[in-house]
Amino acid sequence: MRVGFHATRITALLAAALVVGACANTDKYGVPLTPTAPGFGEIVGDVSCDSGGHDAAFHLHSQLAVYLPDGTSTVVPADIGVGGTCMYWLHTHDTTGKLHVEAPATTAATLADFLEIWRRSTNPTIPDAVNAGLAEVRVMGEVVNDPASIELTDGLGVEIFLSAFPPR
Repeated sequence: MRVGFHATRITALLAAALVVGACANTDKYGVPLTPTAPGFGEIVGDVSCDSGGHDAAFHLHSQLAVYLPDGTSTVVPADIGVGGTCMYWLHTHDTTGKLHVEAPATTAATLADFLEIWRRSTNPTIPDAVNAGLAEVRVMGEVVNDPASIELTDGLGVEIFLSAFPPR
């Protein structure tokens, strides 16, 4: 009886170690971690990065939802486009998925611009999946093949459905 208990305990410990090892390179939502891309602060499309204080002559909000390969939703990280030296006119403040475009004048910001700013700001796994063709992008329910063709407008709803994570 004691030998069986010991073997079961060792098996449980090994299983736990495998689970921890498999999750070691993911964020708390299960998204694999990848180093950020260089270039934070450089202009992306028509979107600049400046010292902030966006009283914004031009201000709009779009909404982004992201779904992982297993179908669960995940958060869009807070402070995408917000850095120590500047803040992009296109950014997030919190994890609600609300994309803020706050610019000194009318500007055309696209989903591709946001994905590039995301790549430069924090874990770029999701933008990299979209760029690799491992995701379906829907705007107001309609599939759109090119994120650069999606101009962010006030009230626009965008969904990203990942089919897989890019290989590391």
